[in-house]
Amino acid sequence: GSMLSRLLGPRDAGLGAAAEKMIGFFRLGHLSDAKAGGLSYGQQKLLDIAMAFMADPRLVMLDEPAAGVNPRLIDTIRTLLTRLNRERGTTFVVIEHNMDFVMALCRRILVLAEGKVLALGSPEEIRANPAVLEAYLGG
Repeated sequence: GSMLSRLLGPRDAGLGAAAEKMIGFFRLGHLSDAKAGGLSYGQQKLLDIAMAFMADPRLVMLDEPAAGVNPRLIDTIRTLLTRLNRERGTTFVVIEHNMDFVMALCRRILVLAEGKVLALGSPEEIRANPAVLEAYLGG
């Protein structure tokens, strides 16, 4: 269906206002009548993220929101997520391999290696952590 129908679901779901708000927030208004399957990959990512915020959650888990997205859109996603955090107080758990994105978005980072906690700290602490450097940069 269209983006609006994908966000709204059944007419009795009562999500019309929330859908319109998220479509606007994520700058997708010009595509609201488009079929969701016809959107570009990046637009589909924005739509998926917008859907995660429909119910105004306090905590959102995002699995690789920057994966496969062009650098300009990555910056847009980071900016919008930062704004949601600042304006709504939404907390994110982000699983992501794009470290530039993570370092710019997150104030606290947990690094895993082989299923074990390798480091926990601020972006600055993670960048300087010898165990992280060894595991991910080979020394």
